[in-house]
Amino acid sequence: MPFSSRSLALGSALLLASFTPQSYAQTSQSAPIAVATSFSASAVDADVERAMRTFHVPGVAVGILIDGKVVYTKGYGVRRIGSSDPVDADTLFDVGSITKSFTGMAVAAMVDDGKLDFDKPVSNYLPGFRLYDPITTQLITPRDLLGHRSGLPRHDFIRFSTWLTPDQFVERLRYLEPNHTLRETFQYNNLMYVVAGYLAGKANGTSWEQLFQQRIFTPLGMTHSNTSAREIQQTADFASPHDVVDDKPVVIPFYDYQRFGIGPNGAVNSSVNDMLKYLAFHMGDGTANGKQVLSPAQFRQIHRPITADGDLNYAMGWIVDHRGSHRVLLHDGSINGFSAQMSLIPDSHTAIIVLNNVDSALPNTVANNFLNRQLGIPAEDQIERVVQSIARQHQREADAAKTFEVARLPDAPASLPLASYIGDWFHPAFGTVHVTAEGEKLIVHFDALNLTLTHYNYDTFTTPDRRIATFHLSPQGQPIELLLSLEPAVKPFVFTRKP
Repeated sequence: MPFSSRSLALGSALLLASFTPQSYAQTSQSAPIAVATSFSASAVDADVERAMRTFHVPGVAVGILIDGKVVYTKGYGVRRIGSSDPVDADTLFDVGSITKSFTGMAVAAMVDDGKLDFDKPVSNYLPGFRLYDPITTQLITPRDLLGHRSGLPRHDFIRFSTWLTPDQFVERLRYLEPNHTLRETFQYNNLMYVVAGYLAGKANGTSWEQLFQQRIFTPLGMTHSNTSAREIQQTADFASPHDVVDDKPVVIPFYDYQRFGIGPNGAVNSSVNDMLKYLAFHMGDGTANGKQVLSPAQFRQIHRPITADGDLNYAMGWIVDHRGSHRVLLHDGSINGFSAQMSLIPDSHTAIIVLNNVDSALPNTVANNFLNRQLGIPAEDQIERVVQSIARQHQREADAAKTFEVARLPDAPASLPLASYIGDWFHPAFGTVHVTAEGEKLIVHFDALNLTLTHYNYDTFTTPDRRIATFHLSPQGQPIELLLSLEPAVKPFVFTRKP
């Protein structure tokens, strides 16, 4: 993402949302353990304002709980660049992959109801469910789905390219190749969270969206939250998504999860005020507003680590980290035009939620600086650390582009005229794609996006982000297969030419 130290004109004064410090503490939670240092609102302000300038963010919302009480809710900047509508504590943002913790909670609710078991095969509940590997199909459980140990790499291309119903999406997972065996390693995977939410909804006899409303939003009093890009835009107070182009934010369309048959991986829209209720719930014992939402047994399960990724452990939609002597539960989220971070120190009943309307590093940097200050942990400034990391990443990308070009065999023309590659091509995961020619380039048309192909050598073409597309010819010299590299961890997908 482009960045500089030049400030971004937001067109609006900072807004401090009015609030009355209140307790969201659960009825039987233990007394909080004091953290190392006192809370500094001015330090949070300074972090947010500097990160907004650095990452060119139009609007931010921050909420903080300390000792189980709301001590800080504040909006900064504007909901949409070019407008004067200020962000406040009720402004809705897409929270991205923070949604995964909601999905873990929804599955746990179905376990409480006796409709699911964390450790019984998914196929017991979805008889038609299939994955690429038949042994994985027989053995994979809800716990495996939630712990990112399915053996599948990300395979994210399908959730941005192909319009599907939820049933179609789950049916097509069987055509996505794994790169590891079941439970061999941690591999973050959005698609398995889609399955987990789909499974929970089926177990409840509803959609996953209705299940979230019934078992999470309503009992926790999250009255403004929803799960739809269409619904958020019908509310009175929502943030628009932005991209950064030439160091300036520009409005982009909302990502419509439901159009792709997904959502339990990232579709929750929420506000600081609602997310503080959610974080307060996770400090307690499974109760909210005097009612049992999850049993103590299942409440413990959702925070219990399943898999490890280096020094971090992953529970059911929560990363479990340790800083000093304190356990920290956290998760970030990012999707087109939004990013977010929630972090929770359970033993001190302290938490922070940061939302913004650009897919930026701001939430992570602000939350981490807050955690380090609260725990008295000396640490380098997170904003500067990210700036340096982005610069290194840009250099790596530039070096990779040079290496890619140097490796090309020069003066190796295509075997056939571009018109010979035009046609319809089929893969069972993605359906039919259409290849057309525009000038000296080929265009591969998926439902929701196009890949522009530039000739590389012989019958191989490449996209601007260096995806490889190779046409295989029949003995008669006609293109019959199109190999597309859509997931770097597995071999290319083979699309066959339709008559």
